[in-house]
Amino acid sequence: MLSPDSRTVAFDLLRPPAGYDLDFALLTTYTLDLEALLALPLGIVARVDNGLEELLADPLLLLEALRRAGERIHVFVDRAGIAIPRQRRELYTMLEQSVHPVRAPGSGAFHPKVWLLRFISEDGEILIRVAVLSRNLTFDRSWDIALATEASPMPRQRTAGSRPLAEFVRRLPKLCAKPPKPSVLDKIQVLANEVSRTRFPAPDGFFDDPVAFHVLGMGGREATSRLWQPISGGYDMIAVAPFVGSMALNSVAGMGEGQRMLVSSREELDKLPNCVLEGWNRVCVISDAALDEMEDDNVSRPSGLHAKFIAVEHGWDVTWLVGSANLTFAAFSGRNVEVMAALSARKGRRNGNSGYGIGRFLESGFETLCEPYRRGEPEAGSAEIAEALKRLEAARDELLDADLTVVCSPSSENWTWGLEGFLPHPASDVDVKAWPISLAEEQALTLELPLVWTLPIERLTRLVAFRLHVSVPGVDDIALTLSLPVEGMPEDRLHHVLRSLIGDAERFMAFLRALLGGLDGMIQWAHGGDANVDAASWATVPGEGTLLEGLVRTASRDPGRLEPVRRLIEEFRSTEEGRRIVPDDFLEIWSAVEEVLREDGRS
Repeated sequence: MLSPDSRTVAFDLLRPPAGYDLDFALLTTYTLDLEALLALPLGIVARVDNGLEELLADPLLLLEALRRAGERIHVFVDRAGIAIPRQRRELYTMLEQSVHPVRAPGSGAFHPKVWLLRFISEDGEILIRVAVLSRNLTFDRSWDIALATEASPMPRQRTAGSRPLAEFVRRLPKLCAKPPKPSVLDKIQVLANEVSRTRFPAPDGFFDDPVAFHVLGMGGREATSRLWQPISGGYDMIAVAPFVGSMALNSVAGMGEGQRMLVSSREELDKLPNCVLEGWNRVCVISDAALDEMEDDNVSRPSGLHAKFIAVEHGWDVTWLVGSANLTFAAFSGRNVEVMAALSARKGRRNGNSGYGIGRFLESGFETLCEPYRRGEPEAGSAEIAEALKRLEAARDELLDADLTVVCSPSSENWTWGLEGFLPHPASDVDVKAWPISLAEEQALTLELPLVWTLPIERLTRLVAFRLHVSVPGVDDIALTLSLPVEGMPEDRLHHVLRSLIGDAERFMAFLRALLGGLDGMIQWAHGGDANVDAASWATVPGEGTLLEGLVRTASRDPGRLEPVRRLIEEFRSTEEGRRIVPDDFLEIWSAVEEVLREDGRS
């Protein structure tokens, strides 16, 4: 189980084992926080315990992280799942090619939370890591669950348990509104082939059988009354999910004939008839004390129960199913796309020293999080709230299916950014506002096409934020970001983004000095150290002697660290404005460094 304060899990999953480098990462999620995605590359180039917010606050540290790792990380997210960023950051522009909105083929939600990471060692050995999670790629503070496993592909033999996951990876690009570029497609197909040949081991203490993956909803069929039921003939069982429905609960209950325990959210349980809950011996919710642990005094974030798993005991054994599927008709019928992992072990005994049965799991601490469910009183105006929510959701669905395009065109010293297309009118009481995410929400306009803003080139973006509102008390807004087709986007946009972040020669030299200081230097800089360098001292690297000595030493020992410098110099020297950022006298030093790099290449 992942507690609400498990903030380093994502970074740990991305970090390569000793002797390996991250070659490619394919991540899937239902909802996406762009700031969380922006922070992920920091898991490779920086230590998380130095303060994530401080690291996020420095755009040039993020730039280096994105340079080194961002191109290798690709996220597939439900087309309605990109959240509106809390802060405006120019670097969101650099994420556009890494984010791929997808549509579930069964008309439901694209809901899996599975990460596939491909690592490669210096001698060419491949290692595949798979993480099946219940947590989305966000900063939510919820109770979650995750399973991580890794292994190297076998030369030829295919693995039955991994085949569904491999096929999921292989077909994923076909769900995208805009296919990834060919180089990414090639990496995805390589990853799919390697996953099909990999036996992913279960954690210590479980059976030696490899983890078996279940993928729901990729067949493209509409939902049917025949629900997923991977286990039959079991006895005691526990089922946990924040969202539940009558048909799915009845199907799950049929997996076991003994004691049945259900844990869900109070709001969802209140919607169910008593006859459904009577099929469960124990019905619980997360206790108020456990929910209090999820409070964050600084930022309001979604919280609560978010873990999704089922455990069924049969004979001496127990089978666990963990992953993304809620206990709902949409999940179990194939309308939603879901990924679950199955693994088995001896169940052991209560108060025993071995086994992974339900009793031992409850004793390990989960039971202390739970309290018996008691039905609440119906909320006043609940029918009006439900109807208003339906109108909001209908307006959102029309927005998702609308033919919208971002059109950019030069306009005097700036650019015209326009949102064009056709959109059906929503219900009369639904208010829809839109704005490019490079602007603050205060600059949003009512969605009456076309919409036009005048922007500097570095704020041009294909990411557009929408907020849907209805004036009914108790109904929350629907807010989302769409990655839209774009016309007229200038090819040198990223160059201008870089120039806006670097700013001037002093900032460039500070960035260079921090790079030469290694990881500690970058982190020190992120905390505000060495941010301003005067003209008299820029050629000196503290603790390293002259800048030339530091550059030559780095070129000899770790030339890869200078690759960001080479790219920045090439980009800045390509324009007159950029040439002001890279001092001419520095170029004389750099020419000597390049000579060292060329000699190293010949050797």
